[in-house]
Amino acid sequence: MTKLIDASQVPSLIKNGDTVVSDGMTMMGVADEAFKVIEESFLSTFQPRDLTWVHAAGQSNRVDGLARVAHEGLVKRVVGSHWGLNPSMGELLGDNKAEGICLPQGQMSTLFRTIAAGRPGQLSTVGIGTYIDPRNGGGRINERAETSVKADEYVEVLDLHGEEYLFYKSFPLNVAIIRGDVIDENGNLSHREEVSGLDALAIAQATHNSGGIVIAQVKEVVAPGQIDARDVVVPAPLVDYAFVTSDAATYHRQSHSFPEFNPDLISGHMAAEKLEEAFAVQETPEHRLAVGQRGISLVKSGDVINVGTGIPADTVGKALALSGILNEVHLTVESGTYSGLPLGVIDFGCSIHPEAIIGHPQQMDFYNGGGVDITFMGAGQIDGSGDINVSHLGGKAIGCGGFMDIVDGAKTVCFLVSAGGKHNKYVDKVSQVSFSGVHTLKKGTKVYVATEFYLLQFTDNGWVLLEAEDTPQAKEALARIPFDVKKG
Repeated sequence: MTKLIDASQVPSLIKNGDTVVSDGMTMMGVADEAFKVIEESFLSTFQPRDLTWVHAAGQSNRVDGLARVAHEGLVKRVVGSHWGLNPSMGELLGDNKAEGICLPQGQMSTLFRTIAAGRPGQLSTVGIGTYIDPRNGGGRINERAETSVKADEYVEVLDLHGEEYLFYKSFPLNVAIIRGDVIDENGNLSHREEVSGLDALAIAQATHNSGGIVIAQVKEVVAPGQIDARDVVVPAPLVDYAFVTSDAATYHRQSHSFPEFNPDLISGHMAAEKLEEAFAVQETPEHRLAVGQRGISLVKSGDVINVGTGIPADTVGKALALSGILNEVHLTVESGTYSGLPLGVIDFGCSIHPEAIIGHPQQMDFYNGGGVDITFMGAGQIDGSGDINVSHLGGKAIGCGGFMDIVDGAKTVCFLVSAGGKHNKYVDKVSQVSFSGVHTLKKGTKVYVATEFYLLQFTDNGWVLLEAEDTPQAKEALARIPFDVKKG
């Protein structure tokens, strides 16, 4: 039977040195009050401490969520995928105050199911030739990790029938922190108002089968029978403790910009009259929109499209809508949404009026297996060999997020980059390889870079210019590229 507790009791359930796993993306599904009381306990009593904190997706809005646990001593090791919206954690890892391990988001999401099933690990081509590859570091992203963690502790290279794979290893989980909007008195947890189910079920199963405990933050407790069986995401035997949040608008937001429940985030067809309403949620500067508009020239009717955070999430949906083809394609986000208009930045993972929402690991399985026709991604650094860095920029740990999983399976990858900004994206050699151009070409993937001024394609002969505006601005932007670009 699930035990109802007060939020203040959560820290006492965590032992020093435990491996803690938490669910969420941006602020969706984030049990923020649990993070708050853990931080308060550590700052006042130095308990709990020396934790290994595991998270598949970024879980912060720069201030709340996992940013609360970014304290030296509270975490000894962080195993995650993305800290772009968690600068305090990025700084902690960048300053070597905790061991930093960065693994692909999709591999972590699906690994929870692997751990739950008692399997030793899982095989994938995701990460070969990048910093995830143990021959290039094994996901260790700072000196502290390099001196205390073996390169093959989390990932090994294996040969199967003459093909190379990375083997992502299972490991036990001691404490899981998840959330749901409602739980019944028996402990059955529902996500009826949550934007995505994310990894709550797999995390709960993996932790339970590791002999650990599962703690759930909820908005309401109801009588048995008040939740339809089909609406239960995590069944009662998997939830050990639950607490009702003291302030749902603060600690249990549907998403950062939506402190109260908004049905538009979980249902509804994107009708034409709803477009302007959706556009109003996020303003897009014209020069950024122009990048997305050039990128969607590669889209065909019927395509399954993925958009990453940054310029892609900010522009692709709007560009497709303005072009009149939004309803002719299937626009998806790694959190599990289909169609609608994706939101970006601190609301990344949500869509306005999605037509379907599936689980995070199921979405990543689909992406890994080649379900995406074209993905639009951002880029931090691009070099002449086709390598891309999105994960370690300006000396800060950003992380790869779901980037590697998605580009590994996509048929076409298009990087959306503003070429007119003050920071040149092109370099002689990227400082960290998040995307291997050579490895990607071997898989038969088409690779492009679209900017507001021109379109490039990476080929066996290097970068080729396919189209460009005949303007001084375009010529100046092309001149900033430090390596040879051939004319197509």
